[in-house]
Amino acid sequence: MELLPSDKVVLTKEEYQQLLDNNERLKDAEKRANAANKAKSDFLSSMSHEIRTPMNSVLGMNELIRMTLADAGLSIAEKIGRVVGYSDAIQHSGEMLLYVINDILDISRIESGKFEIRPSSYHMKKLLDDIIPLFTINAEGKNLLFSAEIDEELPDHIEGDEVRIRQVITNIVNNAIKYTKEGSISMAVRGRPAEGEVIYDIAVSDTGIGIKQENLVHLFDSFERIDSVETHYIEGTGLGLAIVKNLLDLMGGSIEVDSVYGKGSCFTAHIPQRILSDERMKDYRPDPASEISHRTHHYFKGRHILVVDDNMTNLTVARSFLERMKADTDTILTGREALKAISKNHYDLIFLDHMMPEMSGVKVIEELKRNPEKYLINKDTPCVVMTANAIAGAKEKYLKEHGFDGYIAKPFRFAELDALMSTYMHGEEVTDEVPGRTPSIGAGGPPPGVQGEVWDINQEEGIDTCGDPETYNVVADTYLEIQEENTGKLTQYMRSNDWENYRIIVHAIKSSSFTIGAKNFGGFSMTVENAAKELSEEKDIEKNLGYLRGSFNPYLSAYAAVCENLRKIRTGDQ
Repeated sequence: MELLPSDKVVLTKEEYQQLLDNNERLKDAEKRANAANKAKSDFLSSMSHEIRTPMNSVLGMNELIRMTLADAGLSIAEKIGRVVGYSDAIQHSGEMLLYVINDILDISRIESGKFEIRPSSYHMKKLLDDIIPLFTINAEGKNLLFSAEIDEELPDHIEGDEVRIRQVITNIVNNAIKYTKEGSISMAVRGRPAEGEVIYDIAVSDTGIGIKQENLVHLFDSFERIDSVETHYIEGTGLGLAIVKNLLDLMGGSIEVDSVYGKGSCFTAHIPQRILSDERMKDYRPDPASEISHRTHHYFKGRHILVVDDNMTNLTVARSFLERMKADTDTILTGREALKAISKNHYDLIFLDHMMPEMSGVKVIEELKRNPEKYLINKDTPCVVMTANAIAGAKEKYLKEHGFDGYIAKPFRFAELDALMSTYMHGEEVTDEVPGRTPSIGAGGPPPGVQGEVWDINQEEGIDTCGDPETYNVVADTYLEIQEENTGKLTQYMRSNDWENYRIIVHAIKSSSFTIGAKNFGGFSMTVENAAKELSEEKDIEKNLGYLRGSFNPYLSAYAAVCENLRKIRTGDQ
């Protein structure tokens, strides 16, 4: 380098090249720093959402506990009943919060080499029974079908790190649900018993977006989000699969991926565990519950309520609920008959199903508003829509666009109906004792012609939805009574290509199935309903027609299996 009188610097060729190289390195370092800052910002933003959501529930439920304990008008028994319910909600939210925090800590400990696997005795069947209903609910929230096939001849009483096994399975399934827009997720649990050990092969398949071959190498990297343009809308920190891979490595297991871009993926975890006894999964039975809880609700004596729904099971649920509330109730199956009743009788509240043949609840509302002089006797009567359409924005649409006064999503629970009724009329507050119930045992198994599906019924959840065992029994009997009629209608509409009425029948079956606790079959019905809806709207005709025709016999077989399982529950032959 040489200095000139004008203070200019002359560089040699080597010095100039070195300066260019240094500038490139500085630019590269700046890019990496900016990328790291963005990754940190994205991570903190995501964590803020994931942590604040359950934290909001924890604080809210705790405030309700404090208010309950300070309420001088409640007895000790009433306070205990309410606090136990709020405590359950706190427990659930706390577990969600702990799950997020543990993910962050786990990846840190794993990468620092300080993570330990802690084996203990547990039952694989209980673990699966705990998590499968959660997967079903998560899938249903996206209109997806979740199914599980379990080889119950496999060993059940085993030794391993139950918490980490649960974490591995949950991360894989939730990942499949996140990246699947439509279709289904299935989980198959198989295994390879050997002397003193069993290797569980847990395969989770989806009909999601799939993975490009060049991206597979980055699949298990921490904070990595492949195909960012196509997956930017999906929440998450990117830790799930990285943790899965590391946990399986620590347990002596492995994971493999088979994926076709645009069609879906299959993740298979191989998990070795030590066998503790000859007990098989099919031998496992949960301990019965015996606790007594208390529930406060209202009597609405002298009130006249109209419920309109084309589904007899839904009418049975509503009538039973309202009878327990001491309200006088009329139930009607069609919109046209409802209009006749509304023109002649005064009602304090009117419930209208949205989706009914010939005249929907929306059409009934339109008629009431178009010709108010014909229905003067009910000009000030609130009209509430009952619907299984519970997606974001649905309530606002029914209230603002269609003119309903209220909204309740099906299947609704007794407490939800009680709370809604209380917003429109004053009621006498009463408290009931609710005895504990024996958790239901899933009856049956895969129905004829349907492989990989388990059409079990969660009787306990059904009783929670119906309010009490007596109401559940009435609803269950109604569900069974209309099976033959529904099957005949489905066959008729399939043969005549009447997809709109086919959809309406499936929609009714779906709602009833969720009510009795048949969640897997309810999810199956939801998928069939969506296909029929699209076909009636002439969308993706070839795909939806093929699906509906191909699923017809399996659907009827599944329906028959659910009914057979329900009969076993009703007769006590489980």
